[in-house]
Amino acid sequence: LLGNPIQLRQMMDNLIGNAIKYTPENGKIDVTAKKVGDNVVIQVSDTGAGIPEEEHSKIFDKFYRLTPEQY
Repeated sequence: LLGNPIQLRQMMDNLIGNAIKYTPENGKIDVTAKKVGDNVVIQVSDTGAGIPEEEHSKIFDKFYRLTPEQY
């Protein structure tokens, strides 16, 4: 896996940290990684409420965050 180790760590901390933060007690979090061609695909899924579809276009905006009423 090639990449900046600090940024890769930050990415994983953020993805897994959000899954932990927003998954209800007794929920489930799955983290998988697989090689696809020359790439590695990492997937984090959880049983949390998720992000409303109308907000999907904003999730990569810097500092974007849902309000508590949205989740």
